Amino acid sequence: MIFPNLILVLLSLLLFSCSTSEKSQFNVQSDSDIGMYNEAMGYISSKKYEESIEILNELELQHPYSELASRGQVMAGFAQYSLNKYDEAILTLSKFIELNPNHQLLPYALYLKGYSYYERMPDVTLDQKFSVKAYDVFSELENRYPNSSYAKKSKKHIKTLQNHLASKEMQIGKYYQKEGFLLAGIKRYKVILKDYKRTVHVPESIYRIIECYVSLGLRNQSIYLYKILNYNFPKSVWKREALDLLKEYKVNRNLKKYKKKELDLEKLDSSAFDLI
Repeated sequence: MIFPNLILVLLSLLLFSCSTSEKSQFNVQSDSDIGMYNEAMGYISSKKYEESIEILNELELQHPYSELASRGQVMAGFAQYSLNKYDEAILTLSKFIELNPNHQLLPYALYLKGYSYYERMPDVTLDQKFSVKAYDVFSELENRYPNSSYAKKSKKHIKTLQNHLASKEMQIGKYYQKEGFLLAGIKRYKVILKDYKRTVHVPESIYRIIECYVSLGLRNQSIYLYKILNYNFPKSVWKREALDLLKEYKVNRNLKKYKKKELDLEKLDSSAFDLI
């Protein structure tokens, strides 16, 4: 669950207070948008999510232009998420996001949509479509609302997803390399360098490319990558492995000197790896 119950109740009260100054109680059956909304919030606070969804859907039908109907879409998404109905939650939240491009609840809606994908992040051996979608939504949230508290929450999820997706690329790259499809393996390892260069898998990905290049006889490229590995990860076990590999194949590491800007991963543009 994303929110403790107390925070959820406070959020519900906040949504109501923003829409009206009229005092009202939960569980008041009414055909008005205020009455229907508060009744649905009462069900949510009692964890009766199915009942809340039914009322919120009816609220949208009866009062399609009400501000509370828009807010109700977000809360319906939360209720669906709470029932583990992730696909339904994503559809509901996507509709809200599309129809309300400037709404104050957009950061929360994006976060909840991303989390509905994130909850289904599979084992690294399986297809990663949910991981990719979660990464895309959290990244959109961070880019559009960088100062939002939900963007800050998203950062740790993005970091986890980056490492997870990099691990998948590493797994596929190793498979191709083992089967002798070196160029296909190199392509996967380079995805890590280009898209996930702040993950824990970067040192090994550089080493694996060096392995492939040595096997292909591409000594200059091997030396350059070793220099990058040595500059950025001097204490890494993969740097030591790469050094031993170059010694074994009698590759002269001192054939060419490079400037720091040519070695620093933080300064290298991702397109640079296409040329290595």
